[in-house]
Amino acid sequence: MSALLGPRTRPPAAEATAVPAAVRERMDGVSWQGADPRCPRWDALAYVRADHVTFDGAVATGELVVAAAIAPQTIELLRRLYALGFPIRRMTLVDDFGASDDASMAADNASAFNFRLIAGTPLLSQHALGRAIDINPVENPWRRPDRVAPDAGRAFLDRAHVRPGMIVRPGPVTRALDELGWTWGGDWMHAFDDHHMAR
Repeated sequence: MSALLGPRTRPPAAEATAVPAAVRERMDGVSWQGADPRCPRWDALAYVRADHVTFDGAVATGELVVAAAIAPQTIELLRRLYALGFPIRRMTLVDDFGASDDASMAADNASAFNFRLIAGTPLLSQHALGRAIDINPVENPWRRPDRVAPDAGRAFLDRAHVRPGMIVRPGPVTRALDELGWTWGGDWMHAFDDHHMAR
């Protein structure tokens, strides 16, 4: 079985804009913590809406907030994933989950900006700067021998048994990440973060 559902020929709709007022209202005090001087200002962020392939082979429009500096690269990556026929379960702001990374992962949600620390550390996550995207966390869990997150990702620990939505190396998604200049958390040594990609 493949991670893909078949290539697409119609180009996807995709655009990046300034974060609209209605989206700022959703994010303010949730994923965006403006009282913290380390939090990116609104003009340093961009709102991305893009088509993606769903797991039933249909097309849906999702949303991400990313650093404005990587908005063009984000659009390019999403277009490449769409063209490959790589399915994304859902793609909505982490604010729909109260900015809970755990809840967003459990819902198999693709998300990006979230002003938060790396779990268990005082360090800002790459997500806090809008420079990382998580895609299909259930099919691509964060994993170490003693822990898997989200818990539903245990069904995908056999990375040789490739199923739709999985990101593996070698594979078409990691090839695209390499070609487009993204780093992949599945290459980390301290833990494998198969859903994580960053610029």
